[in-house]
Order: sequence, then structure tokens, then C-alpha cells
Amino acid sequence: MTDTTKGMTTLRGVAVRSLGVVLMMGALAAGAFSLRTAALTHLGMIAKAPAVEFEIRLPPAVAGADLKRDVQVQFLTDLNQTLAQLDGDLRATADGRAVLRGHVPLKFRTSERMVILSLPGQAQRAFKLRLPPNPSPSDEFGPWHMVDRVVSGARTETARGLPDDTFAIRYRVL
Repeated sequence: MTDTTKGMTTLRGVAVRSLGVVLMMGALAAGAFSLRTAALTHLGMIAKAPAVEFEIRLPPAVAGADLKRDVQVQFLTDLNQTLAQLDGDLRATADGRAVLRGHVPLKFRTSERMVILSLPGQAQRAFKLRLPPNPSPSDEFGPWHMVDRVVSGARTETARGLPDDTFAIRYRVL
């Protein structure tokens, strides 16, 4: 027997070759899966999870502040809560107000959805999203909706009385 045939019959030699075969098969499977996913995504055959893109209209007094690092927008449902991703800088409107833009994924099918705006030194403002549990995508933003609740400290107040449009939200499903 030569050294080459002896190496193939040892337990160590069989284990090394078997491990090599398993690793190559795993690499082939991962490559095939990645190629399939890339092709289906490119062809538009893999549906992305829906998301809500929103715009929150702010009063002129708040528009001048540096909100990029101080503002926080939370997305609450009866099943989860998450922070919204804010997009770029504030956009100014013709009447001197600013519009804060952002988006958040819709991970669960529920009709209980709220967006909570937290500004430094001010009460939190809650906006109810009027969407069905499984909303369809829309190309345009809906109408502006005013604040549904104001939360200051331990007190929660429902917006009542005269309409107050200093803060408003509009949104669309992507």
C-alpha cells in the first residue's frame, strides 16, 4: 500500500473529505438561493412588506427649531411598537410651516395604529391612522388629519372643541 491509498482509508481522511463535500454543497445551495431571490426581486415577483409614508405638518414656531436630532416619532399598534425612520430635513410650506417626513413598515395586520409625535418641551401628540388591517398601496397622500390625542405627562386628553390644525398628519401606503 502506498501513502496515498492509506490516507483515503483513515477515519480522518474520510472526515476531511466529507466536510469538504458538505461545505461545497452548502455554498452551492446558498448561491442558488441568492441568485433566485435576486432574479425574483428584479422581476418584481417578491412582494415587499407594506410601509406607511407620512408627513406631519408643524406650526411655524416649531419649524425654526433644530428638530433633526430632537424629534421622535413612534409607531404604535396593539401588537408592536417601533420608531419611525425620518427622511432628511424639514420641508417648508408656503405659509411658513414645516413638514416632517418619514416612513415606518407595517409588520402586522391590525386596524389599531397610532403615530406619536414627541417634540422636546412639548406634550406628545397622537394621530390615529385610519387604515384597514391589510391596506392597499396608494400613489397619493390622503387628506390632512388633526391630532386625536394630546398626552402631557400622566394626563391624556382627547382633542375636543374647536378644530386645531397647528399639527396635522397625512399618509399613504407604499
